Amino acid sequence: MERKRKLNYKRVFIALIGCCMLIGIISYLINSINSKAQAVKNMDNKYSDVEMKMLLKDSTYGGYSVSYPFFQMKTIDETLGNYVTKRISQYEKELSEKNSSQKETSELSITYDIVHYSKQTVTIVFEEYKQIDKKDSYIDLQTFNFDIPLQKSLSLEDIFKEKSDYLSILSTISYAQLKKNEDLAASMHTLKDGTKPIKENFSHFSILEDTIVLYFRPNQVAPDHLGVQTVAIKKNVFKNDILDAYKNNEDNKNKIKEIQPPNAVAELPKREMNIDPNKKVIALTFDDGPNTSTTKTILKALKKYDSHATFFVLGSRVNYYPDMITEMLEGGNEVGNHSWDHPQLTRLNEKQVKSQVEKTQSIIKKVSGYEPIHMRPPYGATNKKINKYFKKMDIILWDIDPEDWKARNKDKVVKRVMAQAEDGKVVLMHDIYQSSAEAAVEIIKRLNKQGYQLVTISELQEIQQLRKVD
Repeated sequence: MERKRKLNYKRVFIALIGCCMLIGIISYLINSINSKAQAVKNMDNKYSDVEMKMLLKDSTYGGYSVSYPFFQMKTIDETLGNYVTKRISQYEKELSEKNSSQKETSELSITYDIVHYSKQTVTIVFEEYKQIDKKDSYIDLQTFNFDIPLQKSLSLEDIFKEKSDYLSILSTISYAQLKKNEDLAASMHTLKDGTKPIKENFSHFSILEDTIVLYFRPNQVAPDHLGVQTVAIKKNVFKNDILDAYKNNEDNKNKIKEIQPPNAVAELPKREMNIDPNKKVIALTFDDGPNTSTTKTILKALKKYDSHATFFVLGSRVNYYPDMITEMLEGGNEVGNHSWDHPQLTRLNEKQVKSQVEKTQSIIKKVSGYEPIHMRPPYGATNKKINKYFKKMDIILWDIDPEDWKARNKDKVVKRVMAQAEDGKVVLMHDIYQSSAEAAVEIIKRLNKQGYQLVTISELQEIQQLRKVD
């Protein structure tokens, strides 16, 4: 019996050793498999030579999911990495400033799409969804274009020849395309402002094989809820204005078959028939109003001759005559900002200047839903600082000043204006004096008889762009 017990102990001992060895082998195999799995890189779903980097934080509050491409090109990779890192930092900063309860939800999601990748250039479009709390969320985008041989970030300016008037072409086409959408056309002032020929309006774009795509962020050309808007333009529209390196050539051929954007514009838009750029135009402008009786007299004459004008109004007077703003706009006229109560802006500090203009913007928008895109400083007094305060507004002065405020004589004012009237000129008058209103009626009549088209400032600018493009 004692011998059998010893034999059983040996078997148990051997079995235990065997189990330990088996467990060790299995553990080694599992760790080896995991190690290999962790070493596998996530690659882009379209371009197998591009790695997809991920930054994740799994949390109901403060969580984020961010992806971006990694090309193994130092300048490009650093630029993209810095961008997503800054977006995460900004998100976390906003959360800390919100002092929200940990029970609330928040989210940051950044995804990307490589819309073009050739020997010459690569374009990445990032889409961002951010939610700080249930009531505070937004969608946005960011674009990056790089010249691969130069390892350089590209702006639109970089792909066009130095003396090219590409901004006018972009502005003309974008405005014409976007206003076809009824929802966008309903916010015409925003649309005009967001497509003005300035670099800031066209900073988001992608360079494809034979097309340039423009992206307009929420609130740029339409209310936020309408989201991002795009306009695609064939490169041949720009003729020889594009630098050779970025034209439709072999070096710009995408590595994979490129998806063509729909409705790409292949030619400049046809001119609208209501205003003929080949005929004389002149812009009448009226300052210091509105005033019920005299302004109405001018509006009636404009309507009679199918003409338009621009009224630079004072916020303090809009406060008393709010219905006049609606009447101006309904007649196809334009409303501009002339400050709140007519101080000389160059004598004010920055805070005072902004108050004068922003209060006026606010009251005009409140009574009409319209927000002016043009500013005329009282007395025409402006400087670099004033202009800098209002980058999104055009400062509008004048070419012809009959000094109607001083003459207070209908015949003198009519004579002075008609003696100086020329194609493309801007006339300064005031709609608060009876003599000026009477003079305006006669001037409108005579200018029409001489073949002038009486236009708003925005219409004049649009015509100037068309003439420049041609």
